[in-house]
Amino acid sequence: MIIPFAVAFRYRSSLTGGMRTLRWVPLFLFLMYCLLQISIKIWHYGLIINHINTVGETLLYIKVYHDEFNSKKTKRWIRILTVCFLIFAAVDSFWIEGFDSINSYTNLVESIIVISLGILFFEHIISKSNHQQIQKIPMFIATVGILLYLSGTVLLYLVTNNFIASNDEYSTRLMYLLNSILLLLLAIIFLRAFFLARKKTPAAPVYAG
Repeated sequence: MIIPFAVAFRYRSSLTGGMRTLRWVPLFLFLMYCLLQISIKIWHYGLIINHINTVGETLLYIKVYHDEFNSKKTKRWIRILTVCFLIFAAVDSFWIEGFDSINSYTNLVESIIVISLGILFFEHIISKSNHQQIQKIPMFIATVGILLYLSGTVLLYLVTNNFIASNDEYSTRLMYLLNSILLLLLAIIFLRAFFLARKKTPAAPVYAG
């Protein structure tokens, strides 16, 4: 994750719209990983970091699409979704699942919200691209990575809680390994998106209304 962040920082002047916010996602994920390892090393407990990571990651992705869309109506609905998400995340962490398990329900809601925003972005970028090659639009490439990553991790999070409850360390580690593979794929796709941005590819405005 450090590599795509370094590339994004190097070409930050070329980033537009949601790509400006997206450059912080790799750094955030890397810092959360470091905090998780420190927490496990010192306290032998890291589930609270997973809760913080899910909420922070979701807010960053929501901000990415909030910055990408130009429609005031769409931005307003995104802000409403954000408030609803934060309320649900708090209820899930403190009452439904607690801090003794991964906040899999929050992760599920994250996936639903962000994937929906990604699909909405696809719909409008295709209709407004004016025959531009969408595979060369940085935000399009980044969204592909986000959707692939969230589609995979939502199932992993839901399954992992069962392994934690049954104290199945082998299966839990296997789930974390699969999650790491998805993160690697996400990092590679982000790297591709930031390299495209450095070429100053004209951004196709997204007018969602």
